[in-house]
Amino acid sequence: MSHNPRILVVEYDPDLLDMVNRYLRQWKFDADPFNDPLEALAHFKENPDSYSLVITDIKIILMTAYDVIPDNLESNLLVVKYKDILKKPFRLLEICDEVKKQMQTAS
Repeated sequence: MSHNPRILVVEYDPDLLDMVNRYLRQWKFDADPFNDPLEALAHFKENPDSYSLVITDIKIILMTAYDVIPDNLESNLLVVKYKDILKKPFRLLEICDEVKKQMQTAS
């Protein structure tokens, strides 16, 4: 059994999905690639504790009971900051750098 961080990757472009998956595995991350977001969601629901991180390009709406002040949104949200977004096209090394950063902050 691997002790590497496990990553769920959701990407509609099969070529990009394959490239990202191969690159993550080269850097010793265990990646489960999906090009169908509904299939990925069903898999995640069955295995929610298996993943350290999700990389996706699907739209997400954050719903929270956390008290968020609209004027100071970025400092109130601990989830996503603009600098944590990989903008396509990106260099493959950027994925590895971002994954490493996220793994350090999750510890």
